[in-house]
Amino acid sequence: MLQSSNTVELMKPDKLTIHDLFQKERRYVVPLYQRAYVWNEHDQWEPLWDDIERQAEGCLNPDGVTPKQSHFLGAIVLNVSRIVGAGVARSEVIDGQQRLTTLQIIIATIRDFAIQANSAHAARLRRLTTNEDEKPGSDGSFKVWPTNADREIFRLVLSAGSPAELAKLLAKDEADAPRMAAAYNYFYKCVARFVGSNDEDSELRERRIFALFQALRTALQLVVIELEDGDDPQVIFETLNARGQPLLPSDLIRNYVFMRAATDVTCDADDLYNRFWRPFDDDRVETSVNGEDRFWHIEERQGRLTRPRIDLFLFHYLVIQTERDLNIGQLFREFRDWRDVNPGSVEALLDDLKRYSSLFAKLIQPLGTDRVSVLARRLRSLDTSTVYPVLLYVVSLPEERLSTSSKVQILEDIESWLVRRFICQLTNKNYNRFFVALLAKVKRAAVSEDLADVVRAELSRSSDVTTIWPPDDEFLTGWLTRPMYAKTRPDRSAMVLRAVEAHIRTRRNEAITLPPHLTVEHLLPQNGSVTDYPIDEPMPLLAGETHDRCRERVIHTVGNLTLLTNELNSSVSNGPFPSKVAKIVADSDLRLNAWLRSDAPASWSERSIMERGQLLFDTAVEIWPRPALEPENINDDESGATEKGVWQFSDPGLLKAKRAGIVSALILREGVTVQARNLAKYASSNGTLRAIVAISKRYMDRAAFPYWYAYHPESDEFLAGGEKGYLLLGCMDRDYAFAIPRSILALHLASLNTTTRKTTKKLHYHIHLVDRFGKLMLALPKQDDVLDIDPYRMGLTKDASL
Repeated sequence: MLQSSNTVELMKPDKLTIHDLFQKERRYVVPLYQRAYVWNEHDQWEPLWDDIERQAEGCLNPDGVTPKQSHFLGAIVLNVSRIVGAGVARSEVIDGQQRLTTLQIIIATIRDFAIQANSAHAARLRRLTTNEDEKPGSDGSFKVWPTNADREIFRLVLSAGSPAELAKLLAKDEADAPRMAAAYNYFYKCVARFVGSNDEDSELRERRIFALFQALRTALQLVVIELEDGDDPQVIFETLNARGQPLLPSDLIRNYVFMRAATDVTCDADDLYNRFWRPFDDDRVETSVNGEDRFWHIEERQGRLTRPRIDLFLFHYLVIQTERDLNIGQLFREFRDWRDVNPGSVEALLDDLKRYSSLFAKLIQPLGTDRVSVLARRLRSLDTSTVYPVLLYVVSLPEERLSTSSKVQILEDIESWLVRRFICQLTNKNYNRFFVALLAKVKRAAVSEDLADVVRAELSRSSDVTTIWPPDDEFLTGWLTRPMYAKTRPDRSAMVLRAVEAHIRTRRNEAITLPPHLTVEHLLPQNGSVTDYPIDEPMPLLAGETHDRCRERVIHTVGNLTLLTNELNSSVSNGPFPSKVAKIVADSDLRLNAWLRSDAPASWSERSIMERGQLLFDTAVEIWPRPALEPENINDDESGATEKGVWQFSDPGLLKAKRAGIVSALILREGVTVQARNLAKYASSNGTLRAIVAISKRYMDRAAFPYWYAYHPESDEFLAGGEKGYLLLGCMDRDYAFAIPRSILALHLASLNTTTRKTTKKLHYHIHLVDRFGKLMLALPKQDDVLDIDPYRMGLTKDASL
């Protein structure tokens, strides 16, 4: 075989009529690896019948029974014919299986109609669909034998005898008939319309049946190309696949893999297909989606495009193998190139595909309550599939490589990274490259490394807007100010609210399963009147924002949103807030709405929205925590770190307990209750007492200053706004903390080193605690001195809590 970039030189081309092709005692077998029957009425059946009918009309002309001009129906490509045992000759169909299968169905409809009409031509038509040297009804008796997925339905279609009998055999209405049965029904009607009813002239009907037969015998032709030994069927298959219904990349991949298996004497291609690939063709869903009931052929959205699930799975699998950002439009070429470099065992490949496919199915159709299913459901709302290769690889790892607890941490960290970025409305344009890089890091990690730490470090490393994991202050800003609800994708805000609802349920609440289709309701209605919902003062205006624009933005933030059933949502009016509350209280059992039963305000405004948003944020940071990490001052050239840029983490649970102990100690000492503004900021109700909490682990590789913190000018301004302000410094391995008065700290800020980050242009001070004279002291590097902070030391109790 000679191949150039644009053409393929094919061997042994013959021009045969449909009659000549099928009158031989021969089986045309479609290899098991080819796709199922996909032709349809609009694109293929109707045009094909028009061609047949036109030629049959020509055979009715008064000059004779031969049409003036033959008609070309296309080409088919066959592999070398073989005779096995006592059976008839067999040829494999490399290209043209859809056309051959359809022609056999058409001939069967003409045959069956002729039998019903007692036509003299019925026997001649029967010989075009049956190998008479084979046992009737056996596989070998069929002229065309389709791929595995279609064989049983094809047997019924070719053997039924009439549409009515076929419907009985299928036990289905015509509207629900499988595609091959639908083709039979369509062409039978076409034949009946062309030939005429039994009430018409019997001689005319006989002539018209013969005209159809004669068109098959003399007018309708195919170019039949039979390959010889040495020709590469795969090259032909790839070159000709654009004819007719375009092949899916997965069709080409299946063909490629099993054609290789068929030429390997150590492989049993049929056994490999049945054990590994058959589920891709046969798995069904109870309810079809857009007319498709094959699980792996249902289309899923990926970004702006939709693709069959099997193509998406193979794409993500290939990303795992290549660790490259691939173009799904070139999926088959990428797969073939990868296998050419990494040939390996076909069975090992198929076994790996089967293993990963079961994991992928759980991502695209999550059904359970396990951590993977929870994350998968939320990812579907976020419409983020670029992370799938990382998740598939991580979930596939055995316990001895990745413990269950570390696996859960990875899933939680990835979800937090994605959700925080969504809330802050940060771009997702770089996600494909980012997650491919993360995958490569995980796959190349040393065996001694905990992969959870590797993933956390990569998620936390960047401060660039395209990949940053938003810290709590940015998360809070996005939570309170960004309009989360969007009419085009309400499922995203519903996902966030469902997560909050699930998290705030306690053991005292009933264990209920939330309905799948809860809808988002605005407490301050989108169309609420200013009379019922007056403009609040002061409004939480952003720079350059009018009151109207502020309201338009704030009503779509988290603090104004809740969940209701669709029926309750429809009944809740745009009227005054008290009437809306009454209806929600009467019918909603969600914990998100429980506060309305005992603590509902008389009115609802922008200020109310911000306050509720702040309360919900306390839950949000528990669902989607960002682990406390050091150093915040990653560009600190004075740190003395033995390895620049290596981030170290403290357990979130231990940090939370330590923070609670520190704040409780301050409350006990000052005799004033404080509330959290965010994870670091605390203040009394009137704002007179304020505190910033910072915690550090002990860094064993930094003997000069084992504890270090970042202190920001914004934090200093916050403390300066109260009558009393304290910087609370905690140490993870010590049972005491330091409450340094802001008034004292302000005197020494000029003696501290600073860093201005290149990306954010924000400055922060370096707080370093050093061991001197048997106690911890604050380093003042610019004076080459230390500050004794022992007078500000306060003890912590083990059972302290907020």
